[in-house]
Amino acid sequence: MGSHPIIYIRADGNQEIATGHLMRCLSIARALKRREARPVFVVSDEESIALLRKMMSEAELARRDFPILHLQTDYRDLDREIPTLTGILATHPISCLLVDSYFVTPSYLSALGQKCRVAVLDDLQAFDYPADLVINYDPAVDTAFYKSARRVLGGCAYTPLRRQFSQSHYRVWNQVKDVFLSTGGTDPFGIAQKLVRRLLPSPDWPDCRFHVLTGPLHADRSALTALAQRQNRVILHENVSDMAALMAECDLAFSAAGTTLQELCAVGVPSVCYSMADNQIHSARAFHDRGLIPYVGDIRDNPSFLDHACHALSDLARDPDQRRERSLRMRLTVDGAGADRIAEALTQDAGESPAS
Repeated sequence: MGSHPIIYIRADGNQEIATGHLMRCLSIARALKRREARPVFVVSDEESIALLRKMMSEAELARRDFPILHLQTDYRDLDREIPTLTGILATHPISCLLVDSYFVTPSYLSALGQKCRVAVLDDLQAFDYPADLVINYDPAVDTAFYKSARRVLGGCAYTPLRRQFSQSHYRVWNQVKDVFLSTGGTDPFGIAQKLVRRLLPSPDWPDCRFHVLTGPLHADRSALTALAQRQNRVILHENVSDMAALMAECDLAFSAAGTTLQELCAVGVPSVCYSMADNQIHSARAFHDRGLIPYVGDIRDNPSFLDHACHALSDLARDPDQRRERSLRMRLTVDGAGADRIAEALTQDAGESPAS
């Protein structure tokens, strides 16, 4: 291995599990590259390969900075790939395997841990992970839960954001003119379109521009495109290369829970959040309870959701002092250097033997 340890990163992305796993793993891969490590992605299918390549820059693709190993397996059944992956690990000088999957199992981690050091990116706390390293950047994570892990990195300091989020500048203005909307890579409940249609005619937002994130898997992409063509106050953003800069142009944000909340914190954009999956509720409530980002509840089976969302956004829009206070608190909580801290942990013990 020498001074250039090889780190395998096992992750997938598709319409069912969205793109967040690949995005945060790419942030870690870039941090590893800066430390002269050699990250290699390991994915199940061609959809994951296509999404991952879209996230890379042209220069990264041209240099082949991040090779991709295609297992041709089912991302929902990681145990079935154990023989294939253990065979690969047995014949390659891998320093560490980083796993980011909701379908990981104890048997998977134990088997691979016989071949190399294993790290896990976790935000479910589904079980006590038998791993060398566990990373959970939830603001309220209970690190004592992970009794079987040799080392645990917990809390917002380990949020694996892109480097741009550690270099952003932000100012809170008295008047809200631009609102940022992020409803997940797929937006399965159509929140972006419903919220924009509610806010556009409201007297509370007469001159506001609404910046909506969309993508190839976004459920309402066509309808939002048609709306933006009719209404110049609706601006769609896709394949954004500098997300921190886009966020910094906005005075207020509305976002689904997930890593986007940490991104908004790193920039300092006053925000309102919601959840649409069980694994998002705990984190969203933690941001709310710490006075960082108001939480308006879960979209599922919630007929008053849009009313609550609009009310919370209006409250923040009318109160610049509250927005300044929250913005400062957010930036103090997330500094944008989490990917570098994770990369350091993945490489600092590169010479150690695998866990037994």
